[in-house]
Amino acid sequence: MKTLIISCFILLAVFAFQGCITSLHPLYTSKDLTFDARLLGTWRSEGSEDTWKIESLMEKELAPYKDPKERRGQESIKSQFINKNTYLLTNREKGKEAEFLLNLVRLDNELYIDLYPGPLKEKNEMLEDHYLPVHSYAKIKINSNGFELSYFNGEQIHKLLSENKIKIQHESFNYYKVITASTLELQKFVTKYADNKDFFTSPITFKKTI
Repeated sequence: MKTLIISCFILLAVFAFQGCITSLHPLYTSKDLTFDARLLGTWRSEGSEDTWKIESLMEKELAPYKDPKERRGQESIKSQFINKNTYLLTNREKGKEAEFLLNLVRLDNELYIDLYPGPLKEKNEMLEDHYLPVHSYAKIKINSNGFELSYFNGEQIHKLLSENKIKIQHESFNYYKVITASTLELQKFVTKYADNKDFFTSPITFKKTI
């Protein structure tokens, strides 16, 4: 039987990033979101065969509607639930796919991504009832050749939280911590340490494949 710990850790398992820090709340409000068309496409990080396919979520949802009038009507309806700046990320790892909502967040002079898992592919009601979706974050730098992600240094932050050397609301489990602070508190925390290199892992470079 899959346990709650595995369910909580599913985001980390899919991406296998040691540096991930997870949170119950998003890093953004709607006013913090931005859109950069340079992120659209299919990407691969150096030394990996896994791919990230990044699309506009709204455009993906509207694709079946070819009639302009019907499309406008559907866009009006869907805009109540979908932010026009939100991306759909499809991660393909070892032949298996998982979907995430990806939001590009501007805080002060830095850009971050906020990842949030989509629906579980496994049709198991008991697992779904125990599934705890969480947000994870990374600093992003976009350039003409691709982009770089620097994840929060999970090991370092875990250590500092355990030693009470940094303060942010969280819950501790056997092997990991989940941040429970509000979005406003998260933003203050992230911007406070934005220039602290110890709080981030080495950048991962992504190059476009398509």
